[in-house]
Amino acid sequence: MCQPVAVADARSVDKTPAGGTDATELSRADGRREDIRRAAVQQFMAQGFRATSMANIAAAAGVSRPALYQYFSDKDDIFAAAFAKVFEERVDAALEVLDTASGIREALDGMLQRYEGDLWDLMWSSPHHVELLEAKSAVVLQAITVELDRLWSATAAYLEAQVPGRGKRRTELRTDWLDMLRWSPRGLKIDEPSVDAYRRRLQALARSLAAEITTELESGTD
Repeated sequence: MCQPVAVADARSVDKTPAGGTDATELSRADGRREDIRRAAVQQFMAQGFRATSMANIAAAAGVSRPALYQYFSDKDDIFAAAFAKVFEERVDAALEVLDTASGIREALDGMLQRYEGDLWDLMWSSPHHVELLEAKSAVVLQAITVELDRLWSATAAYLEAQVPGRGKRRTELRTDWLDMLRWSPRGLKIDEPSVDAYRRRLQALARSLAAEITTELESGTD
């Protein structure tokens, strides 16, 4: 759809509004920022980056334009926070599947669907997806990199738990499997397939890797 300097993520690009700092007010501010982020994603997806204005976002979020500036400096700030949050949520969902799936194929397919598939679904739904992809700023890319590090570190840990062993052969196998999961989806969407077609390709990738992992486990060779 889908590595740091001082990385700004969905939380750090937001401004804290002026006023008190009691827990209730901070909770209310966090809720308002979340409302703005979600409204911004809807506006950017519907109108594209260039055509979306601060006034559009304020109206969609149910706040005044001056109030909007209490939370975000400008449209670039909102765009960065909104889409960094989208990636954070997709990684959270993918990691939950790795933690809860009952089998290897289900875990790998679920992880790929919740991250790669859902992001492709989101971008495909917008007629402005090419513009949005091109509009990603350095801040957004840094935030995405942090989330990808989190995803692939957890996936590497999952593979090691499923196929333990510190010998050279198994270490190399796990590295190969992780590379396949990480990089193959790029090739699977190079022709811009439909969402359904892309999801089927992800399923086939997960099924193939799961079969290879199962064969390795049955071999009993470290």
